[in-house]
Amino acid sequence: MTCEEIFTKLSEHMIKGLMVHEQLANYYDFLGLDGYRNCHEYHFMKESVGYRALCRYYVNHYNKLIPETQFDNPDIIPESWYRYERKDVDMSTKKNAIKQGLERWVEWETETKRLYSDMYKEMMANGSVASAKFLCEYIADVDEELSNATKYWLYKESMNYDMSVIVSEQKDKAEHYKKKMGEVC
Repeated sequence: MTCEEIFTKLSEHMIKGLMVHEQLANYYDFLGLDGYRNCHEYHFMKESVGYRALCRYYVNHYNKLIPETQFDNPDIIPESWYRYERKDVDMSTKKNAIKQGLERWVEWETETKRLYSDMYKEMMANGSVASAKFLCEYIADVDEELSNATKYWLYKESMNYDMSVIVSEQKDKAEHYKKKMGEVC
């Protein structure tokens, strides 16, 4: 693959990742889970900064713009949700939605880590060592996010998504991620 093809693929994936986190933030906001909402708003903000750094790097090192392409909407929020109000969501639906949301997040981060690792190998194979080194920070970031998301998901699985625990932790999570958002900006 050429560097242009690699950076185009990375750009597409990062934009889709922003959409994933934006939709998960809305998803959890609709469910009234402020901690989870803030978590994904934080990741949206952090990854927005990362996306801008990728674009800046490409322009400043390759003297070109990353080509724009089309990609599919990640469709995190089920279509049926658009017909309801928050008050219509019962505990069983909320519990199932949390499970599906956490699974989707882990799947996305797993896919992201795989793609970034593959693009790193491609960069090394075509001799773009400096660009590969630049990508290492992204790989480390996604590896940490995947590790944290997986631990959290497995913890919730082990407790069968106990809603009393999930609801009780929202305030602390909301404050934690609000503070982290302030560090990003």
